[in-house]
Amino acid sequence: MNNDITIIFVLYKSDEIIFKNLRNLKNFKKIIIDNDPTSTIRNKLMSIDENITYHKMNKNIGMSRAANFALKFVKDDYILYMTPDTLMNKKNILNLKAIFNKYQNVGIACPNHYNLDNQYTGNYFCHPIKRLTKRNIFEKKIYKSLSKIKPSGDFFAESVWGAPIMLRTQTVKKIGFFDPNFFMYFEDVDLCDRLRANGYHIIETPAASCTHIKGITHQKTIKSYYITMTSFKFSELYYFSKFNKKYVYRIYLHTFDFFIRIFINLILFRKYKLYSNLFRFIGVIKFLLFKKKYEKN
Repeated sequence: MNNDITIIFVLYKSDEIIFKNLRNLKNFKKIIIDNDPTSTIRNKLMSIDENITYHKMNKNIGMSRAANFALKFVKDDYILYMTPDTLMNKKNILNLKAIFNKYQNVGIACPNHYNLDNQYTGNYFCHPIKRLTKRNIFEKKIYKSLSKIKPSGDFFAESVWGAPIMLRTQTVKKIGFFDPNFFMYFEDVDLCDRLRANGYHIIETPAASCTHIKGITHQKTIKSYYITMTSFKFSELYYFSKFNKKYVYRIYLHTFDFFIRIFINLILFRKYKLYSNLFRFIGVIKFLLFKKKYEKN
């Protein structure tokens, strides 16, 4: 049993994939926060792995709040925050921890990501601010080509995907974990920004890898799609209003585009695109209501 790493999982209708994940993680303590109040997997989880602390929420409180809740129960030196659709084994987890001894002021250590076909998909990504940078066609082709290149060694990044990421517990408790106002999306960027602002480094290493099974984190229903699309647009607006307000107006301009597309797709009976634009539009409205309340406080 490893005595210095605790793994945190946040679930929401992730029954199928979480059991595959646990098979590789029996040597680690795990804290599982289940955001599905109707979930019935507790007994099955406890029967296959006794090293689990399980908490079921009475409603879906979001990824950030759930992870922050789990932090209260961590007593080990390191936290490995994972999502159910990322698979890692013991060797890769220990290689990830070694990065903290290899470099000074490591804030986050994360693995290379691979898909089910064993193709490198990266873990670092272009910072949202830079994504808004205008590029010509030639520059876009160069950026697209560079984004597919696997680094040959440890890579210092501005931002990485939210999981798997390893952090020192004392660092998280010093600067905070996730901003609870992010239900899901952009909480990882916000965390990376705060770490770098406090002098910490974000490092991806090829010494550790994970398999990322995209698209099956939760069941594909209208409700889950609604949560996904509204949360992304809300979080995008909240992130830019928090750090880079000059970019918010561009996102607001897209709102008029969503509104027009809602009616076009309604007339053409394109159900999927109708939902996509409607839910994004609702995400903008939710942010405006939140902003009004947030600024008063």
